[in-house]
Amino acid sequence: MEPVRADEFKVRVVSHGWCVQESDEALVPVPFPDDSPAGGFLAQFERRLDFCSAGHTHYAVVTVEHWGAEPEPDRRTVWDEVAEAVFVSASGVAAIWSDGRHHELTLLAPGTWRVRAYCAGRAEVAQADDADDVADGIEVYVLQFWPQA
Repeated sequence: MEPVRADEFKVRVVSHGWCVQESDEALVPVPFPDDSPAGGFLAQFERRLDFCSAGHTHYAVVTVEHWGAEPEPDRRTVWDEVAEAVFVSASGVAAIWSDGRHHELTLLAPGTWRVRAYCAGRAEVAQADDADDVADGIEVYVLQFWPQA
């Protein structure tokens, strides 16, 4: 089974964080970065998913896969982190945020989505961050979205 569509973005990570939230900000009760927890990997809020990066400020590569049904777990690499959450979008459009809106992501439809998130390169981006090296493209995320049954 293959994804219906896949989108790839370079996401600016600022202060160890970025998020995917409902594009219509009026529908997001607590917009990013309010209440974003320090540490961890994935935090679920109403109409918002926060991701905690291992690097402070850099560009991560994020691939968003849109599936018609639950995909098999991703085995393309050994992932440092894997987590699942639920994302609700009334508009069918999500926005990727860090220090502002960076990208729009059109989902297959409005509704409730399951999301499986993966991340690799965390130790390497933290090491580059500690050495004040350029960490762009080291940390990689894959987000799999499929309709909640």
